[in-house]
Amino acid sequence: MTRRKTTKDPPGTRSERLRRSQNATLNSIAWARLRRGDRTGNQEIEQMEDTEMMDNPYDPNQESEWEDEGPDSSDEDQEDHTRWVTLDEFEDQEEGIDPTIPSAQEEYRRLAKEYNWNRLLKELHTWYVTLKLHTKNWSGPNSYEEHKSDSCRCSSRDQRSRPVDMVDIYAQRRRLILFCKCTHDAVRLLRQGYLAGSPIKPQTAFSLPLLIFHNSLWNNCHIGMLPFTVALTEFLEPRSERLCAKGKNHARDMRKPFSAAVDLFRLLQERSDDLMDSTLGLTEQDKLAGRSCPACFGPEPANSMDYPDSVRNRLIVCLDGNFQHRHHSKASRDYETLQTPSIFLPEGAVEMMTQEIRHMEVMNKTPKQADRCADAHKAADDKRNESTWKGCDDTGLMGLCCRHDSAVFLANIYKSGELRALPLALMKRLLRLDPDRPVGILYDIGCSLDKYINLRGLLPDLTKETTFGTSIFHSYVHNWACQLDYNPRLNTGWGLSDGEGLERMWSYLSPLVSPLRYATRNHRLSAIAHRLKYHNTRGIRQLPHWLSRKFKLASKRRIETRNELAKLLSAQNPFKRPGCKYTISYFQKQWNHQRTFRADHTDEEQERRDKLIKIYEHQLNIEILRQEVKKITDKIERVSKKLSKDAAEAEALGIGLPSGDENSDEQRLLLLLWNSKNELYIQAVQLRAERQPLLDANKLGTPLGTELKEKILKAMANRRPAVNKLLDKYNKLFAEYLEKFPDQQATDTSHYPVTYDDFSDWPLDHQFWNDGLYFQSKAPWAIEPDVRAGINYVLILNRVQEEFQLIAQELARAVGWAICYYIHVENTITALGERIKLLEDRPDDVELDRFDNLVLYGLNRRNKLRLIRKELRCRLTLHATLVEEWHPHVLWLANHCQPSEHCKVLLNDWDNIRKKIESEKGGVLASQPEVDVPLEEAVLGMGADDGEDADENMMSETEQANDDDASNNPIVVETAAGNNSDDDES
Repeated sequence: MTRRKTTKDPPGTRSERLRRSQNATLNSIAWARLRRGDRTGNQEIEQMEDTEMMDNPYDPNQESEWEDEGPDSSDEDQEDHTRWVTLDEFEDQEEGIDPTIPSAQEEYRRLAKEYNWNRLLKELHTWYVTLKLHTKNWSGPNSYEEHKSDSCRCSSRDQRSRPVDMVDIYAQRRRLILFCKCTHDAVRLLRQGYLAGSPIKPQTAFSLPLLIFHNSLWNNCHIGMLPFTVALTEFLEPRSERLCAKGKNHARDMRKPFSAAVDLFRLLQERSDDLMDSTLGLTEQDKLAGRSCPACFGPEPANSMDYPDSVRNRLIVCLDGNFQHRHHSKASRDYETLQTPSIFLPEGAVEMMTQEIRHMEVMNKTPKQADRCADAHKAADDKRNESTWKGCDDTGLMGLCCRHDSAVFLANIYKSGELRALPLALMKRLLRLDPDRPVGILYDIGCSLDKYINLRGLLPDLTKETTFGTSIFHSYVHNWACQLDYNPRLNTGWGLSDGEGLERMWSYLSPLVSPLRYATRNHRLSAIAHRLKYHNTRGIRQLPHWLSRKFKLASKRRIETRNELAKLLSAQNPFKRPGCKYTISYFQKQWNHQRTFRADHTDEEQERRDKLIKIYEHQLNIEILRQEVKKITDKIERVSKKLSKDAAEAEALGIGLPSGDENSDEQRLLLLLWNSKNELYIQAVQLRAERQPLLDANKLGTPLGTELKEKILKAMANRRPAVNKLLDKYNKLFAEYLEKFPDQQATDTSHYPVTYDDFSDWPLDHQFWNDGLYFQSKAPWAIEPDVRAGINYVLILNRVQEEFQLIAQELARAVGWAICYYIHVENTITALGERIKLLEDRPDDVELDRFDNLVLYGLNRRNKLRLIRKELRCRLTLHATLVEEWHPHVLWLANHCQPSEHCKVLLNDWDNIRKKIESEKGGVLASQPEVDVPLEEAVLGMGADDGEDADENMMSETEQANDDDASNNPIVVETAAGNNSDDDES
């Protein structure tokens, strides 16, 4: 007797068991259908066999044919024809389910969930707006009162009660809630001041004050859903009651319903904002002014023609990629519909840009050209893909922000690196707003991107007024030829813009990196968009303060630069006749000569110089080998062969062996010193990159923490041996050069010998990096430090003047937006009032207009407009508060940076709008009593210091030694930071 084996289902989690029990009927029906299909197939086979027997009548000789076969073959045929069934396999087959069934069920579940939420949101949003106004955003005494609907006519038979866990910021209770058939359960809960955690039969609801508090807390100090709900439970249990899990004594987990309630709350907020934008009829640029930056996208100033062409009506933005914000592909399912927030490029925009690039390459037959800057940066058509980051589908973000650090647009990077199509797609969306407006774009490889666009003829109608530059810190990574064309400090129109705004924004978003890697794709995008929405709102609120601070820093820098320039102008000019002094015009001429000198030295000249350096290095190696290692003649022969080969290649290229002046010791040493200095510069850039977080933390006042600081110091210490080796090589070459040419004027000998301490303290624009040894020229701008310093001071003064002009235009745009928005909202409220009156008098005779296209479910035309008008009044009050916060800074800036004639007009319009605000408030509000905050701080003193405002330069002696005494001289560090990033404290 065969014993049949039975396999038990794995127990699984409680949610899995509930799902299996819920889908048991569907699974059994599907399995029965499959079994019927198998039986039908077997019946067809039997019918075919019967038919075959009918077609072949009995043959008496057939039996004799079988008898002729041997016994072995007879047994094998018997085994072949026997339908043997193994019970174990049959049991496993019977318990198996087609894998397409759970996939289809999950798809249907997703569609049902989306349908339920969309069906619920129509009515829920209307009640959300209504109750928000009625309860003053759930801050009034009626926040938790039940607001019943007059349309409900349900009898007691249509009503039912169900326990629901009601969680508030003060208490949590399990209450019996009465529901009816005519109203969604979530709407019923919302009328009582709670937001449901699920669309169908919610078991948990959270109060709106709690969600508002969590929203503010999450925006300012990121906290995950799990720690927040755990802390909330620990806080509320002693003050109310424990909400136990079903059949258990321990507290239930509220993470999932709370996360769903938070997402629903954010969605309701976003719908309300979109409704108000539609009511006001805002254009795309108006929306950017209100949601991103009014200083960049506000109305153009009336006196824009008073400014020079280099800065007139100019918009400056920056581009950058981030590959920390990745997403693991297993964290969400493929069948989930991707919802893209408005700040992100729509799905497919990057792919369309890629196709456009390929089309233009085919049309123009674009040749491949070598680009030194592109070869040195991964961002130049990055070849990384999903295989670079194992298990990730979304591999990063590409952002575009203005020079005030406000996010404008973002692109989600899907299974690729920093491709060319990403910045081009962002540029295309931005430039379409106003194709005739001059736009400056700062990018790590702005030089390479500019050449890439021009070579392929991309976006010809949009880039005619576009200029490119490299961000300040990355500009020093590029060679000097590139800096002459793309460094924003050396070219007009950039002011003191640094192009590092996205680096600061990535730092602001860094707390989201870890949790969002394992969230769903939709939750990742919505969380980033929501955090950036608050980031931009806070930036708008602080915009005049930002402008005033930048103006003060620019003024301070102008004073310091003028003082230094005045010292140079009083010095004798050694390149003129005796008695002549330096002049500004002389420095400007030398700057023009420097640019002309670089224009005359092409890439072919650079290749020729590189080949000569290789030859001289081989000669130097041979000499060293002959002096120190005389026994290894075979190695000398190999190096000699390499020399002969390089010389032959040089002759083949038409360069020829160096002879005459080129083969002299001076030329040889100058080229070797130039090459050695280039190698040192690469190390200086990398050392500065490692130290940059310390400098940023010092300026921004955001502590790095001990662990990160230790990693930075360790990385700097590991780099020191390689730097010392290069320094020894340079000092040895320079000693030989001084010995043979003691009267040289190519460089300042005060820097010799170069030590690691001096090297690590030098900024990237130190005069050591810009002298005759580097430029290979004996012109005054190349060999005289005073001339180079004078050129630098003149350029800085030009950039400072441009910064003043940019700030003046940005202030006018911001003030103009504040005034226009207030007037526009007022006019819309008036128009709504007139239409409401018409609908009250003659509701059937009023024709449809754009206001009737606004969607608020369940309200007639008149009530809908009344609700919208009330919401607009609330937003007008908030805007009036913003105007009052701006007022002191606007007043100060207008008197300092605006032209005198336009200043009067600007302040007159500003005063008029403020008087209107005060009149609508019923006069000036009574002043509140004040508390003496400085007295409290003086009493507390240092004893209450919590360490959050500690200076990063406060390091231990060991840390100072590892950091090469950089923190012992904060003024030098700050000066270096100022020279490279120009006081980018924002």
